[in-house]
Amino acid sequence: MNKKNTKRALLTSVLSLTLCGSMLVGTTFAWFTDSVSSTNNVITAGNLDIVLEYWDESSSAWVDATNEGFKFQRAANSDEAILWEPGCTYVLPEFRVRNAGSLAAYVVVLVNGIDGDDKLLEALEFTTIIDSDSANSQIQNWIDKNGNELAPIAADIGTVLWDEGLSPEGVTAANGVGDTTAELTLSVHMKEEAGNEYQGLTLDEIFISVVATQCAYEYDSFGKYYDQNATLPENPRLEDTWDGTADTSWYNDTATTFTLSTAEQLAGLAKLVDDGNNFEGKTIKLAVDMDLYCVNEDGERVTFDPIGDKNAFKGTFDGRGHEISNMYQSGWALGYEWGRYGSVGLFGELESATVKNVTISGAESLVEGGDIGGITGSASGTCVFENITIEDSTFATYNNGNGGIIGWSGAGNYTFKNVTIAEDVVLAGLWGSFDSSIGGVVGQGEPGATYNFENVDIACRLDVYNDCTASYDYYNYRMCGMIIGRLEETTKINGTNYPDMSKYNITCTNVTVTYGDWANYHYCEPTPGHNNGRGMRVEPGYSYDGLPADYDHSQCTTNHNTLIPFDQIFGGDQYGVKGLPAYDGVTVVYNNK
Repeated sequence: MNKKNTKRALLTSVLSLTLCGSMLVGTTFAWFTDSVSSTNNVITAGNLDIVLEYWDESSSAWVDATNEGFKFQRAANSDEAILWEPGCTYVLPEFRVRNAGSLAAYVVVLVNGIDGDDKLLEALEFTTIIDSDSANSQIQNWIDKNGNELAPIAADIGTVLWDEGLSPEGVTAANGVGDTTAELTLSVHMKEEAGNEYQGLTLDEIFISVVATQCAYEYDSFGKYYDQNATLPENPRLEDTWDGTADTSWYNDTATTFTLSTAEQLAGLAKLVDDGNNFEGKTIKLAVDMDLYCVNEDGERVTFDPIGDKNAFKGTFDGRGHEISNMYQSGWALGYEWGRYGSVGLFGELESATVKNVTISGAESLVEGGDIGGITGSASGTCVFENITIEDSTFATYNNGNGGIIGWSGAGNYTFKNVTIAEDVVLAGLWGSFDSSIGGVVGQGEPGATYNFENVDIACRLDVYNDCTASYDYYNYRMCGMIIGRLEETTKINGTNYPDMSKYNITCTNVTVTYGDWANYHYCEPTPGHNNGRGMRVEPGYSYDGLPADYDHSQCTTNHNTLIPFDQIFGGDQYGVKGLPAYDGVTVVYNNK
C-alpha cells in the first residue's frame, strides 16, 4: 500500500473544489467524504455533501461556485477597473456554505491563499461582514477561530473566517436544500495613510476553502456518539500526496491559466514540458500544498522528474503561498551520471520565466552529472524569483553548479525578491567534491549577467572541500559564496586574484547573510594518497556523503591545525582567487565566532 492511500485511509479524505482563475476549494475531513470535479462537475461519495455558493446579481440566485472565479467588486453597476488607492474599499461577492447532504456537519470557512503583491498587504485591512442585509448584521476584524486578531499577512493559509455546524434538515435524497451558514462577505480597505511606496501594486484574488467533518448528531442503534471522534485538523491546510504518477488531463490548448490541485497534476506539468510545451505566456497556480513523498513497491524513494529537464519552462509558476514538501530527486534515476549532463531542481531549466509564492521544504536532490538548485538547475533570459522560501533541504552535486535558487545561470537578467534560504538548508559538494560552484542563491554566474537581490535572507550551510590547495595558504574557497558561488571573471588587486565585479551587474538591497558555526573550518596537509595531496577540511563528518566521521588531524602530514573562517559572499574562479567578504547593500551576521 503506498503512502498516499495509507494517509487517506488513516487521516481522512480531502475534497478539492478547484475554480478557474480565482478559486474556491472545498474539503472534507470525515468518515463519509465528498468530492467535486471542477472539469465535469460530477459529484461522488456518500451522504456528506457540502456546497460552496455565491450570490449572482444577474440571476438574483445562489449559484454553485465550483467553476466560478471570485474577484473584487466595485460599486454596483460599475465596470471600471479595481484601483487600490488610500481610503478605497472593495469586497468579494457574497458567499455561503450549504449542507446538501443527509448528515449534520461542522464546517470551517477559511482563506486558503492571496494572489497579489505582498507589500500591498501592509496597507490593507480585512473585514468579514456577516449577514450584511439582515437585522443581525455583524462586522468583525480579520480574526482566527479563537477570536484573536491577526496582523497583516502575506498569502495566508488557514485564516478562519467562520466556523459553525450545519444540520441536514430539509434534505431529500435526490436534491437536498439543507441548512446554510450566514451570508459572508470579505471586505478589504486600503488605509488612508498608505504612501507612495504602494503605488502600482496589486491584489487580484483571494482563495477560500471549506473544511468539513460530520457532527455527532445522528443516532445508530446505540446512541449518537459513534462518530464523536471525527475531528477537523487544528490548523487546516489543504494537501495532496503524490502517488508517483503523472496526470496531464487538466491541460487544454485554449486556456492560459491552469490551477493544479493534485501532486499528480504537478508531475503532469513536468511531462507536458518534456513533451515540448514550454507554457510561454501561460500561468500555473497551485490550489493546495503538495507532498511529493512517494515510495515504490520495493520501498525505494521515487524521483520527481524536474519540470523542464529536457525543454525549458518559459511560463509563470505561482504557488499562491503553498508548500511543496519532501521532493526527492536522484540524478542517477534520471540518467545524469558523470558525462551525461542534466539540470535538476523543482524545475530543470527556466528561460525567461517567473516563479513566485512557494515554499520548498524537506527536499533532497542529488546529481552527479549536472547543475542543481532549490528552484531550478539552470536558468537563462529574464527570470523573476519572488516570495520564495527554501527550508529543511539538501542539494548536492559533483563538480557542477549548486545554488539555493539557481544552480547555473547564463548571461541573463535575474531578480530575487523576498527570498529566504533558511539555516537548515545544506548546499553540498557530492562526496566532498572540490570543484563545485556553490552559492547560497546562485551556484555559478556567467559574465554579462545582471542580478538584482532585494529583501533576501541567506543562512544556509555550504558543505564542500572548497579547494584548499596543497599549502593551506592558497585555500581561498575559490568557487563558493553565500550569495553567488562562482563568478568566472577575475582581476588582480595588489597581486591577488578577486572576482571582477565590473563584468557583472549586481545590485543588493536589504540582503542579509548569516554565518553559522559550520563556517569555522580547520585545514591541514593530508597524508600522501588522500585528496591528491590537497589540504582539506577535517571536522568530523562535515561533507555530504564525504569523509568518514572519524577523519581527524592525526592523518595530516604537517598537522597545520589551522583555523580558516569562511567569510565570502561572492566567490571567484582559478586557484588562489580570494572572494569578497562585503558588498554594498549586504549585512553580514557572524554567529560562527
